[in-house]
Amino acid sequence: MTWPWADTDGLEITPGKRLDLERDLSHGPLAGAVTFLSRRRGAELPAARWDTGPWRNTPAAASYTSTITTPGDRRAVSAAAMISVADSEVVTCADVLIEDTAAWALPAGAGTQLGIDEVQALLLGAWETAAEILPDAVADPARTRWAAPPTTELRLSAEGPHDQPSPGLGTLIDLKALGPAEDGVRPEMAITVTRSPTMQRQHRQALLRRALVSMARSFGYVRAEEELL
Repeated sequence: MTWPWADTDGLEITPGKRLDLERDLSHGPLAGAVTFLSRRRGAELPAARWDTGPWRNTPAAASYTSTITTPGDRRAVSAAAMISVADSEVVTCADVLIEDTAAWALPAGAGTQLGIDEVQALLLGAWETAAEILPDAVADPARTRWAAPPTTELRLSAEGPHDQPSPGLGTLIDLKALGPAEDGVRPEMAITVTRSPTMQRQHRQALLRRALVSMARSFGYVRAEEELL
């Protein structure tokens, strides 16, 4: 999310606010979304521990990562959250990365491919984190003046080794609910939403569904409809 606040002078993440952020992340919607994925597959793997990094941690920036590993320390799934204060804007970001599907094979034997309902849960958790938890570390968004409309980018991407072709989103996400695509493998889809960040959860869920449909249609799933989600 990009927050083009009219005045960012003096904004910083105080030690007290950083402690609040660490606590909120461990009990927040992003941690809940990661736990939800594992619970759906028969395992209780909470994203309760958040470590600093891999990006900057300064009075003007914070970054935290929570990683689920196998007993052999193979990274399976991670969640990350970041906030950065610049001269003319504040940027917040939250994401979930499935790093190793083989390492994430859970005891119940369920598949690791995500359903569209799980994608919505992940995006909602990330959006709520970027819109409601991260900005509180520097200011109260309700009392801050805008210099321009705030924007949110929702993105789905499939990445692989740099020396190999990118895998398609369909390798990680079951896209059949969107209907047939008009062209081939797509490594990513994204859409930008221009709305006030402050909204009730029910409103954000409805807006997310509309955004997903619009995104899918723009990337070749021309028959996508909300009812299919």
